[in-house]
Amino acid sequence: MKKYLVILIIGAFFSPQKTKAQNKVDIGFWTQAWYQHVENGKGDNGLNDFMLRRVYLAVKGQPTEYLSFFTHIAVDRFGQDGLDNPSMGLGSGLTFRDLWITLDMDESFKIQAGRMYVPLTRNYGTTSTKSLLTTDLSFMQGGIRGVIFYTSKVGRDDGITLWGNPFDGLFQYRLMISEGIESIANPDDNLRYVGRAVLNLLEPETGWFNQGTYLGKKRVLSIGAAFDLQSNLTLNSEPGQDNFIWTLDAFFDHPVANGAVTAESAYISLKNSTQANSFVQLSASDDADFFYIQAGYYFNSPVAVGNIQPYFRYETVSIKQKENTGIFSGGLNYYLKGHNAKASLDYTIINYPEADAQGIFTVQLAVGI
Repeated sequence: MKKYLVILIIGAFFSPQKTKAQNKVDIGFWTQAWYQHVENGKGDNGLNDFMLRRVYLAVKGQPTEYLSFFTHIAVDRFGQDGLDNPSMGLGSGLTFRDLWITLDMDESFKIQAGRMYVPLTRNYGTTSTKSLLTTDLSFMQGGIRGVIFYTSKVGRDDGITLWGNPFDGLFQYRLMISEGIESIANPDDNLRYVGRAVLNLLEPETGWFNQGTYLGKKRVLSIGAAFDLQSNLTLNSEPGQDNFIWTLDAFFDHPVANGAVTAESAYISLKNSTQANSFVQLSASDDADFFYIQAGYYFNSPVAVGNIQPYFRYETVSIKQKENTGIFSGGLNYYLKGHNAKASLDYTIINYPEADAQGIFTVQLAVGI
């Protein structure tokens, strides 16, 4: 009896894999153009900024049944005032934003090596920025004009990830070993360890990239948890510091009435920050907690030639022994052809603890094939 039970468990975990198309290369292009007005963006004066927020040339192929590759050749924030880091593809630079090779042994077990998402949060750890609910990522994950709170190469890191979708996609796991922080802050060159697990209670999400909103085409209820650890760092001139992050998140997307609702929320606990963020007074070695909730409603009935989707997001930043910062975003998406052709308006207010609130207004046009 025990023998047959073991066979059933192994069979559920490693299901047979269908043969995939081979010797095929797909190429795609996608870009976002922005106009952004920032109150008090230059001293007491407003800042008017035109930029290409993201430009991605995607190339993927599969020479054999088990091996495939993917890359994004990209530039981010091209033209943003005061920002230029060519080696990371920010400003005037062009770089490989993502670049990996995948050994696909089975849908339940894949090995992916190269530069890829850090599988920590849903908002910037699994969700494609081509299909966000809101105009941009959450502020603490690099959205609007914010900075990513964890060590990354624009949300990515170099390493190896084991991941898969056992039990017909009911469960997804991602386990990453990567470089993390590489400067003098990591004197022993210790590796970084990141893990994420997701339970899919309705339709599964089995790809590497998820969508931030499915526009009524999918029924999703997922619950995720993750951690991020890199030990023995020197932060704020203090040696022997362990950077540790853990997070819980939930995502819901479902048709409702004559449309579809999307909702997402996450709590993030950060110990010994490796990053600084002047917007919210986050410094290296700080402990902090982040929380956000966002939701939107997609209307199936078109208005003129497209469909509308209003949304909101509320985000809080709580830093130990410092005052809290609140960030509110509200906006509207207008879809001409799903995520491949849309216009968006967004207004974000940052409520500082000891200064006047700052507003940021963004207009976006996004197109892709």
